[in-house]
Amino acid sequence: MRARRGGLVLAASLLAAALIALAPRVARADEARLRFLSEKMKDSDPRVRTSAALALGASNADGAVDPLCGGLGDKEDVVRQAAAVALKRLNRTRSLECLRPRESSESNEAVKIAITRAIEAIASGGEGGGGGGAGETIKENPNAKYYISLSTVANQTGRAQTEVEKIVLNSVRQKLEAAGVVQLAPSSEAPEKAREVMKARKMKGFYLAIAVDRFDYADGNLRVKVKIGVFNYPNKSLLGNVDKTLTAQGVSSGDRASEDRLLELAAGLASEQFAQNASAFL
Repeated sequence: MRARRGGLVLAASLLAAALIALAPRVARADEARLRFLSEKMKDSDPRVRTSAALALGASNADGAVDPLCGGLGDKEDVVRQAAAVALKRLNRTRSLECLRPRESSESNEAVKIAITRAIEAIASGGEGGGGGGAGETIKENPNAKYYISLSTVANQTGRAQTEVEKIVLNSVRQKLEAAGVVQLAPSSEAPEKAREVMKARKMKGFYLAIAVDRFDYADGNLRVKVKIGVFNYPNKSLLGNVDKTLTAQGVSSGDRASEDRLLELAAGLASEQFAQNASAFL
């Protein structure tokens, strides 16, 4: 018995020594990844910057605060929104030093909402992820293969955020649920909870970052474009994108009925296309 105990003590000692030796390597790897992602925040492609921001938010590293604060000043709305979402997830009090000044100067309504939510979550000590959106009851789908979290809508149309978000997210939700293979995630879901649900139900996760371009009324026509960035979930690394552009001819500028109709159609078609090809993003 003493020999066995001695062997266990020796094994534990060796394991502890191995972990101590490994710790600097892990730390160096984390530092290298942080530097890599911070550099990607300066990439010329906004999709890369968006992906880097979301990855920094998932890093749980204090050093991610500064590059994400820098991302709040990015020229692209979707990158600024991703930076705000990432700071919310990172949940560092120091982030408030850049979030609060930016809240008052941010011109894009969707980005401003993301910043406000980040401030509220950090100030209250909370944290959350994406969500099913639109404040509706989420339907349970026991046959789901994919677990989907939806972003707020990056709205560049010039119309009220609440109007655009209601039309777009309702259409996206309807099409995803109709596909029969999707389970929408609840809003403000912690990453650990998402992983737990996906593991238990053997689902693959996606985060859909939804954006709507400014309405184009050139040549007497209305052009509406809905863009969906496809990320894995809950880590939120960019996998690809699905865009849908629709045009209605002979539409006068400011025709809200036509805008609503094309918004709903474009959002639905884009999400339907994603659902039909979700496996291709894995």
